[in-house]
Amino acid sequence: MTKNKFFCFFLLILISGFYFFSRLQNLTSIPVFGDEAIYIRWAQIIQSEETLRFIPQTDGKQPLFMWINAVTLKLISDPLISGRIVSVFAGFGLILLLFFTTAIFLNYEDKEKNIFKFIKNSIDKKFYSSIFSSLIYCLIPFTFFFDRMALADTLLSFFGLAALLFSFLLSKYPKLDLSLILGAILGFSWLTKSPAIYFIVLSFVTFLLFNYRNFKLIILPIISSIIAFLIYNILRLGPQFSQIAVRNKDYVWSISEILKHPFDPLNPHLLDTLSLYNQYISWPLLIFSLVGLILLLIKTKKSKNLNFKYLVLIFWWILPLIANAAMAKVFTARYILFTLPPLIILISIGFLNFLTKIKSNILKFIFIITVFTLNINFIYKISVDPFHQKIYSTETGYLSDWTSGWGIKESADFLKQRSQVANVIIGTEGAFGTLPNGLQIYCNKVPQLTIIGQGLGFTETPSDLIDAKNHGDEVYLLMNKSRVKIDSNQLNQFKIIKSFDKPDGDKLLLYEI
Repeated sequence: MTKNKFFCFFLLILISGFYFFSRLQNLTSIPVFGDEAIYIRWAQIIQSEETLRFIPQTDGKQPLFMWINAVTLKLISDPLISGRIVSVFAGFGLILLLFFTTAIFLNYEDKEKNIFKFIKNSIDKKFYSSIFSSLIYCLIPFTFFFDRMALADTLLSFFGLAALLFSFLLSKYPKLDLSLILGAILGFSWLTKSPAIYFIVLSFVTFLLFNYRNFKLIILPIISSIIAFLIYNILRLGPQFSQIAVRNKDYVWSISEILKHPFDPLNPHLLDTLSLYNQYISWPLLIFSLVGLILLLIKTKKSKNLNFKYLVLIFWWILPLIANAAMAKVFTARYILFTLPPLIILISIGFLNFLTKIKSNILKFIFIITVFTLNINFIYKISVDPFHQKIYSTETGYLSDWTSGWGIKESADFLKQRSQVANVIIGTEGAFGTLPNGLQIYCNKVPQLTIIGQGLGFTETPSDLIDAKNHGDEVYLLMNKSRVKIDSNQLNQFKIIKSFDKPDGDKLLLYEI
């Protein structure tokens, strides 16, 4: 190995080390979020009872993330870390995929007939551009935030970028083996989340743009789609498969409804996207990358293949983004996370091209540090002190409101301690979500501790808790202060054991009845 190659791979190892350090330190600084609690609880149930491996279908969710989490639960005792580590490793997979995809994208015009030599040539020629994509992934808050959450969205992004990579390879080398691999990737992405349907459509678009003169080869992406469909139909083994389609309707508007108001919610959601990009990517990085990309495209405008490949990358980014903005009833950063990898490639190419206009290496270094200062500052604050961090309005549920989990682990620790000397019954606000499932993941299989979700809006002490108290058990009630509906005269008879502040001024209260 030459010194230059050794140095290049040393850089990749260095970035990988930085990635794991940044993602793993203070991994639980943000407490368990509502959907995380649900997903991890499902994983615990899947781990303990094999016949319930399709339990996520009860809420219309695909189960691949929970299946993987059920494995990590065997290796890691802390349930929250066991769920979040799945996203950490999916994010690391994205770093590696960005490295290969950027190199192959930039070297697409190479005439090499052998696919393995083509990949090697791409890495040799475009190493620094590729490594820059991986570095940007590490340094933007968008990816940092969700790489540390036990949610399926980073895993979906991983499969999405893998689908883009193999769509590029299949377009350049139309072979059955690549078609089969692409089909498996598309199938696994569909087992992760429903937006994977975009990847299937975009794989066709990619293939046709590069092979429109040889239309008979369309059989290859068709084979990929058939394989994806067969893998997805594994879910039919679950008794509530139909719930996936039913629950999807809760998140998106129907086509007929969209036609009635085509720019609502499209316009406000696109404005939300710009605000999210500003906070989670940063405007300096976006602006300088855009300028660099425009300069590059002007310079290379005569190349038809080059224009096609940039068009493909833009399609993989912008088409699902616009579709989500037009159809989504609920719009948050995690729902557009899977559109980010192709954008990161565009950002890295544009920014690096802009950087080449600066002649002095010292000025380049200062410029890079300056551009990424906002990102590094946000990453530091969200890692060290998330309680006081301000985030965009669509994202507040991770840190505030009833969906945030401040105080849940501490309450669980107290209840587990009490269960060693008494039979403990704990009622929670809600029967599903942050409070019951958040407690359950920390109190899983703890003897003499029973968690009973009480639903919402009850105005008096639930009768089953009163019965437990009369039976001689220690009985507790865990509620958010803002959602307490019980008459104040009854509450005065309870004892507040613990109180936990939330950033929005609310409190999580643990009462003893």
